[in-house]
Formats: sequence, C-alpha cells, structure tokens
Amino acid sequence: MAETSKGNQSSGQAQWIRQDEKRDVSIEQSLCNSIAAFAARWLPITPSDDLVGIDNLHQIQTMWRQARRDMLRIINRPSYRSMLSLFLFALTPIPMGISEDEEMDGVSGQVCIHAALQQVQSLRARQRNLQFSGSKVFPSLSSASICATPEAADTSSFINAENIAYWAAITFDTSASLTLNCRPLLSSGLFGFESEFTWKLVRTCLNVFNESSKSWRLGSAEMTDERANEIIAAAACWKLLTWKLAANLKEALRDGHDEHEVRKALSYVSSSIKEFDTTFRPFLDECYKRMQFLGQQTKLRWFSLMLHYSLSILMVLDTIEVVDRYDLLVDLKDASVEAENTVINALAFGLHNTITLRRDIDSPLPGLPSGGGTTRSMTFTAPLIAIDPYPHHVVACVQLMRKAIDRDYRDKKITQESYDSLSSTLESALKHLPQSSKSVQASR
Repeated sequence: MAETSKGNQSSGQAQWIRQDEKRDVSIEQSLCNSIAAFAARWLPITPSDDLVGIDNLHQIQTMWRQARRDMLRIINRPSYRSMLSLFLFALTPIPMGISEDEEMDGVSGQVCIHAALQQVQSLRARQRNLQFSGSKVFPSLSSASICATPEAADTSSFINAENIAYWAAITFDTSASLTLNCRPLLSSGLFGFESEFTWKLVRTCLNVFNESSKSWRLGSAEMTDERANEIIAAAACWKLLTWKLAANLKEALRDGHDEHEVRKALSYVSSSIKEFDTTFRPFLDECYKRMQFLGQQTKLRWFSLMLHYSLSILMVLDTIEVVDRYDLLVDLKDASVEAENTVINALAFGLHNTITLRRDIDSPLPGLPSGGGTTRSMTFTAPLIAIDPYPHHVVACVQLMRKAIDRDYRDKKITQESYDSLSSTLESALKHLPQSSKSVQASR
C-alpha cells in the first residue's frame, strides 16, 4: 500500500511538472508574439534585405491578430511575463485594415491593462487565502513555492525586478485613469492617495534631488550626459505624480464631487506644476541648451518627458472645458500657455533630431541551406518622434494643439503665417508616426 501511494504521488508530481513546463512554454511564446506585434509598427523604417518584397501592413495585421488571440490564453495565467505581454499588447496600435466588427469581437487594450493590473495584485499578494466568486471557489494554497514575506524570496535581484515591475504597473494604472476615464486599481483615487507609500516615495525623491542639486551651478558647461539623465529621471518621477493629480481632478469633475473637493484637487495640480517649474524646468532648459552634445538616448528621454508632462496639463484643460468649468482655468492660465509652448517645441524637437539604430541581419550565402551565411549590421536613422513607443500620446497632443491654435487664430492672437507653420508641424508629426496605425490615419 505504501509503495502504491508513493508511486501515485510520484506520478502526480511528474504530471504536475509536465503541465507546468507546458504552461511556461505557452507564456513564453505569447510574450514573444506580443513583442513582435508591438515592434512590427517600425518595419517600414527598418531597411533590411530580408524585408524586400514583404507587405508590411499584412505582416503587421498578422502579428496583431496572433498576439490578440494569445491575450485570451494568458489572462488566466498570472505571471510577470503574462503581465508584460498584456501591457505590450495594450500599447500596440490597432493596424489599418482591421474592421470595426473585428476590433469589437476580441479583447481590447483597456481590458488587457486591467487584467495585467489584477495580475500584479495577485502576484504581489503572496499569502494565498481562500478566494471565491460566483463562478469558482479557489481553495487556500500552502505551497512551499509561495513566499509569505519578501525576505523569503529567492534573491534580492528578484525583489528589485518585482519592484521595477510594480512601478511600471503604477505608471500604466495612473496613465489609464487619466486617459481612459476609469478608476485606478493599484492606488487610491481622489481620496486617500496622500497616505500611500508610492506617492510618499515620489516626494522623497524630490527632496533627495533638491539636496543633491544644491551644489550644481546653472550653466550648460556643467551639463554632462550623466547629470542630464539624473535630472530627467527625477523630473519623470515627479511627472507621474502630476499625472496622478490630474487624474484625481478629472475624477472629481467627472463623478460630481463637492466644490470643496474639486478646488482641493485643482490646488494639488497647480502646486505640482509650480514645483516642476521651480525645481526641474531650469535644469531641463540647461539640458536643452547642451542637447547637441548629449547622447541620443538622452535626447529621446528629454523629448518624451517634456511631451508627456505637458500633455497631462493639456488634458486637464480639455476636461475643464468639456464640463464648462471655465472659472477653474484662472488658476492654470500661465500653465496652459507654457504647456502649449512646450508641446509644440517638443514636437519640433522630435522632428528635427534623429536617432541612429543598428539591426543585425543574416545574409545567406549562395548554395547554403537556410540559416547559413554571415551576420552583418545595418544602421538606419529616423526622427526621434518616429520611434516614440507611445504614438497615441503624440496623436493626443496633436489633436489638443489643433484646438489651441484654432482658438488663437480665431481670437487673432496669431497670424495666418504662424497658423500655417504650426499646422505644418502638427501634420509632420503625424506623418512620421507609424502609418499602419488606425488612430494615426484617422487623425490626418
């Protein structure tokens, strides 16, 4: 009897291992498909011998469809790779040629974001207590592989990687709450966010930056690549808090909260903007003066920061106008002008500054089987705006800036010549975005 019991236990364990390996392979393949679909938008700007004669749009559509089919597979397989796959697909533009019916018949990017955020919650909740819903009861788990505390995890590198993943998830959560009119899942909304560790950490980072920058002299001669990246990283951290506060104000206006709460949320946004202008903008301006001497990755980070930070302000202004609360614009008058200036200048910067990338390709030799030959590198150059991984943010900036320049032209604040020049910049920005995207084509 004992031998039979041990045999059954061994057989069951072997079956569990096979199932786990099969699950692991499936998750890995889905991640590869998500990466391919995410990167496929850049096929048209990637010169390569192996892409000659290939219909790029067809390839992009095929990869997008494959990745979307995989989303249904990994939604119920929580892992950090599944989370990354879901986030990447949510950032993948819907290609041209995908009909409205096909678009509506499958999982959407917004659903993928929410599923990924829920996976983050379940992965970080290391204690697996009894859980249940109307469709299923999940029994308590006491597996040794589940860590009860962070200290019990395998290595410190895992904890670091997990924290990076959580910060990325917070970024997606905050962005979605601002751009998709939904409540945040990983943090509090209008009420209670001040006491959360994440946002306390952001304010601590601000204090650390203030201390470390006291000895810096303003002047382009002092601006090295390392210092520029330190400034951009600290400012990007504060930018996320600004997005959070903007989302809270949007929530207050959308959900009909008391005037006191609306004014309080507005004051938080206004204070955050003033802090950014006081602490970071002088240094970021020095970065701009020295930009041609800085690395191309630094240029891309600076461009992304300035564009996305100012976008949050434009979205706040748009929300206020939509709900006809023009009385709230008084506190943001200077910020609105600065944001519009920054966005148009950032777009121009992204158009006129380029980045050079390298791609390794296999060159088959005559007479050799597939895969035989040599590997060589091909380089190509593209405007910064063309490789921005968030083209939907650029599209949003263009649409909001069109409203702004139409308003200024109507009010005779700008001339016809200025209007034409600004419109040309906006059109050029759209021209350099992935043309396979339905959203980009709809905005042109």
